[in-house]
Amino acid sequence: MITACGMDIGSNSFRLLVAEVEDGRLRPLIQDLVTVRLGDGLWASGLLAPAAMLRGEAALVRFVEKMAPYLLHVIDHEVSPQGSNNHGISGHTVPQVAASGTAMRTFVREPDRSQQDVVPCGRLPLHSVRVCTTHAVRQAANSQDFLSRAEALVGLPIEVLSGEEEARLALLGALSALPEEQLREPLLLADVGGGSTEIILQDAIGSESRLISLPLGAVGLSEEFGADRQAMREKIRETLTPALRSIGGENTVGQGLSLVACGGTATSLAALALGLERYDARQVQNYLLHQPALHRLVAWLAALSPAERNILPGLADGRGEIIVAGALILQELQQALASPPLLVSDAGLLEGILLSGATDC
Repeated sequence: MITACGMDIGSNSFRLLVAEVEDGRLRPLIQDLVTVRLGDGLWASGLLAPAAMLRGEAALVRFVEKMAPYLLHVIDHEVSPQGSNNHGISGHTVPQVAASGTAMRTFVREPDRSQQDVVPCGRLPLHSVRVCTTHAVRQAANSQDFLSRAEALVGLPIEVLSGEEEARLALLGALSALPEEQLREPLLLADVGGGSTEIILQDAIGSESRLISLPLGAVGLSEEFGADRQAMREKIRETLTPALRSIGGENTVGQGLSLVACGGTATSLAALALGLERYDARQVQNYLLHQPALHRLVAWLAALSPAERNILPGLADGRGEIIVAGALILQELQQALASPPLLVSDAGLLEGILLSGATDC
C-alpha cells in the first residue's frame, strides 16, 4: 500500500485527493473541492480572466495547506542534499504560502462532499503527486501566465493534459470504482466537464480504448447559448453524432453496451434524483439514472431560474447556472445510444490522475 496525491485543475472546479492505493483501489484520506470557474468568459474572450486566475490561485494555496503534512513528511525524511527523492516528487518543496492563505480564502468555500479530512498519526509519506489541468488552460491564449504563478504556489509541475489523455485518465479512474461484474461488459464512458466532454468506448477489459474529446462543456455551452435550450441541443447533436460514428460506428448503439458517466454534472444529477441533502459518494456511486428520470430532472431544472437552481442541495457556488447544459449533453448522449440507463460513477478524472501518478512512481 502507498499514499498518493492527485490534483485536477478543471474549467469549473479544482479538486484535491490524497488517498491510500492498494491493488488499484483507493481509500481517500483528504478530499477537497473548490468551485473556481477558471473558464469563466473563455468562450467569448479566448483568455483566462484575471479574477478567475486569482480564484484559482487561492484554491491552490488551500490545497497545499491541506496536503502539507504529507509533503513535509517526505521532505523531512526522503529528500537528499542534492534535492532528489525516490517517490516521484523530484526535489520539489512545499512553498511557504500559509501567510497568504488567510487573505485569499474569501474566494473559496468548503466543499459539499461529506467525507472528512483524515490525517492519521501513522500516515505514510506521499509516493507521488500529479497535478493536471484541462480544457480552459489548453485553450486560453494567456494560460502560461496562470501556469507560471500556479506552479510557484504549488511547488510542483502542472501538466496540461491533451483531450485524449484526459479521456484515458477519466476511464482509469472510473474503472477503479466500478463493480467487477460491470467491468466484464463493453461500456461507453462520458466525462462531462466545464469546458469539454470526453467519450471513451471500451469493448472489453484490457482492450484498446477508442476515445474522443469534444468541445462541449457545461460552462462553455451556458456562456454561448444562455437560456436558448433548443440551440444548445442542436449544437450538442451536431457534435455528438459524428463523434459517436468516428469511435464506434453502429457498434456504439445496441444491446449489451453500458453507458457510464462521471464528472460533476452526472454526480449532481444523481444526488438530486436521490434527494440527498448532503453529498454522499457511496450512494451516488453506481446509481442508475434511467431515461424517464433524467427527462424529468432536465425539465424540472430548465423550468427554474439560475438563482432557484443555485439554492438546491449540491448546486451552490454557481453549479445551478451550468447544470442544465451539462444535463442536456448526457440526455442527448443517452438518446443517441438507444436510451440505456446511465450508470453514475463518483470516480473519474481525479482518481485517474492519482492512480497514474502512483503507477509511474
